[in-house]
Amino acid sequence: MAWSKLSRQERGYGAAWDRVRKVVMQRDGGLCQVCLKAGRYGVIAYAVDHIISKAKCAALGWSDARTDDPSNLQAICAPCHDIKTEAEQGKAKRVKLAIGVDGWPVSPQ
Repeated sequence: MAWSKLSRQERGYGAAWDRVRKVVMQRDGGLCQVCLKAGRYGVIAYAVDHIISKAKCAALGWSDARTDDPSNLQAICAPCHDIKTEAEQGKAKRVKLAIGVDGWPVSPQ
């Protein structure tokens, strides 16, 4: 069955995920860790993301416990999550990004 047709629980995002998500959000202060690493402070995270994707973890033979370990998870904002997910799926657009003097991304147009 296609990933998109599976329920939240069937994809591995049930009650156990809700608990670990809460732990990671608290650990990361609810802030996007990708933005913090890029020097953008105070960007609110909306999700918890696998640093090494679930698909790659499965290919590496990792257990679900290792895949969902907090050391492989980070709080992330929507724009960073979208960019990361597209890159992991091979859909990344070949756009050269630049950072403005204020530390925020500059539109390529």
